[in-house]
Amino acid sequence: MYAVVLTFAATVWSAGLEAGSAGPPPFSDYAATARYVVHNNDWGSLASISTHPPFNGKPFTNVFSVSDGPVGNGTGVLYFFVSPLDVTVQDLAVNPNASLSMSEVESGYCTSEKWDAEDPRCAKIVLSGKIVTVPQHETDFAKTALFSRHPIMAEWAKIQTHKFYFAKMEIENVFVLDFFGGGNIVSPEDYYNANV
Repeated sequence: MYAVVLTFAATVWSAGLEAGSAGPPPFSDYAATARYVVHNNDWGSLASISTHPPFNGKPFTNVFSVSDGPVGNGTGVLYFFVSPLDVTVQDLAVNPNASLSMSEVESGYCTSEKWDAEDPRCAKIVLSGKIVTVPQHETDFAKTALFSRHPIMAEWAKIQTHKFYFAKMEIENVFVLDFFGGGNIVSPEDYYNANV
C-alpha cells in the first residue's frame, strides 16, 4: 500500500512540475536536474585531498564561487576563479581530482516547498573530475560566466600578488539525489546534452 501511495504522490508531483511551473525538471530527469542545480547555484563545496597538516591525505572541503555561464545561458561547465595562495588550489596542484557538492536549496525552491535541505526531494548533486586551467581560447567565456554572476571578482583580478586565474572541472562523474529511493549516476555525455 505504501508503495502505491508513494508512486501516486510521485506521479502527481512530477505532473505538476511538467505542467509548466517555474520549479525544477521532473525528478526522473536526472541529467536535467543536475544541470538545473548547477545553473541555479553560485557556489559549491569543493572537496580535495589535502596536502596540509593536520588534514594531510584526508578529504578537505572548501567553499568556491562557481558559474556555468551567465544567467539564462548555462553550459554545464563549472568555472572557477582561483588563486594559488588558496590551500585547496595548492592541493589540486598535487592531485587535480576533486568533487563538488551543490544543493537545490540555494534556488529557494526547497524552502517554498517546506523541504529541509536533507529531504531527498530537495535535489543534491555531486560532480567529480579534474580541476584544470581554462585554455586560452575559453578564458573570455569563463570571465563573462564568472564576473557576470560574481562582480566582485573583477576587483580580485586587480590584486596582482594573488595571481588569480580561471579554472574549470573536467567532469567525469555526476551523482544526483532528487527523490526517495536512492541516488542516480548520470554520464557526462547525458549531463551536457540535457534539455534545459
